[in-house]
Amino acid sequence: MSENNDNIRFLSAISYIPFLFIVGHFAVEKDNPDLRFHKYQGGVLCGVFCGLYLLELLLILMLSFSSGIQAIAGFLLTGGISLAYVILIALGISSAVKFQQKQLPFIGFFTVRLREQMDSRRR
Repeated sequence: MSENNDNIRFLSAISYIPFLFIVGHFAVEKDNPDLRFHKYQGGVLCGVFCGLYLLELLLILMLSFSSGIQAIAGFLLTGGISLAYVILIALGISSAVKFQQKQLPFIGFFTVRLREQMDSRRR
């Protein structure tokens, strides 16, 4: 039983590392409620930040008329988005290691909605 808990803890923790949430979908323990919570939350986190990086890229391209403004805006936006991403990854891994299902700030609501929709499709 302890080995199974260690597997779930490990799979839940790596779900927050970008694009590794997919590993949880193919795991033997994929129906475990803790693992399902963390893999959905990791997937939403990855998707949201991929979208933010794309929006940042578009904004930087629109600011191409001034290289100085473009460099400053790019530095600030990339730094801010990356810092927020690292903090949310750390919060997610921390809750996964402790076997807690804590919603991450800003994206937890969307994760719950996605999980409810996926569960209703399974039935």
